[in-house]
Amino acid sequence: MKFRAAACVALALMAGAPAMAQNAQPKPATAPGVEVERINKLMVGDRAPELAIAEWVKGDEVTGFEDGKVYVVEFWATWCGPCIRGMPHLSELQEEYKEKGVTVVGVNIWDEPGNVAPFMTDKGGDEKMGYTVAVEKKIEGEDPRRTGEMAANWMRAAGRNGIPSAFIVDQKGYIAWMGHPMQMDEALKGVVAGSWDIRQAAKDHAEAAQAAAEQAAQAEVISKLMDPVAEALQKKDYTAATKLMATAIDSEAIWENSQALNYMAWAISDPDAKVENRDATLAVKMAERASELTKGKDAAILDTLAWAYYHAGDKAKAIETETKALGMVSGEEKEQYEAALKRMSE
Repeated sequence: MKFRAAACVALALMAGAPAMAQNAQPKPATAPGVEVERINKLMVGDRAPELAIAEWVKGDEVTGFEDGKVYVVEFWATWCGPCIRGMPHLSELQEEYKEKGVTVVGVNIWDEPGNVAPFMTDKGGDEKMGYTVAVEKKIEGEDPRRTGEMAANWMRAAGRNGIPSAFIVDQKGYIAWMGHPMQMDEALKGVVAGSWDIRQAAKDHAEAAQAAAEQAAQAEVISKLMDPVAEALQKKDYTAATKLMATAIDSEAIWENSQALNYMAWAISDPDAKVENRDATLAVKMAERASELTKGKDAAILDTLAWAYYHAGDKAKAIETETKALGMVSGEEKEQYEAALKRMSE
């Protein structure tokens, strides 16, 4: 970015055009005072990327983010139901803030550009979208339904994988907030009023992004360990499944996940499943851990634990645990637990 800025000045001087004053400094890539751990390429507090528009469908062309003005850059597609349902709300916000220097720009991404005009004319888009509408520039040679310049430089760079998504660009050209457009009212109000704390917003966003990244990493670990278990169970190969379970619980991601533990414990403990060489000890270990994680307040997990105790030969604990689970449920579920308790008591 610094090289490009310097090159522009040099070219301007060579052409005899007015150049930046020697003491002028390019605006920083991150808002002053914002110091956060970088999780994604694009974060709250960063300078907003350039707009890369192939076609302005409705409203005046926005050539750049002007100082002193606020912009909402919202991403949508013609096939996206939630995007369409949110259009009236965006229109309301544009109407509310149009006299306060706010421009809402709905940028079509992950879509065939040819779908936009029919959507506007035949499907009520022009009526629903009371704000500026544009289509992003596509990347030559790539599927337009999957990527484009703004999809890459905004959405993918920010780690955002779903639409509708919105970015608020403040009066100085920095991203002040990003998220679902139905949740941005408070942030937009604060940005327009000049009371929005971008440093705190950047910190909050970074923490949320870190948590999301950790959850995604855990989900990937869990998937790699659980998929083979599920495959073995589908084949009713309980011997192989049990060996895979014993290995899986050595992973912290699995050991800290009550649902994964309960799933495996139930596969062994299900009284109606014809399990060969049922490893009740392993089932008890996993079900007890799942119950510990849920503080003994999940009836389904307690039911699993009760059957694990039953198959392990501890009938008293099984009845005690199933009775506790029974006290947490009602309706048809209660009838099922009553039947289970009766079977354990016979």
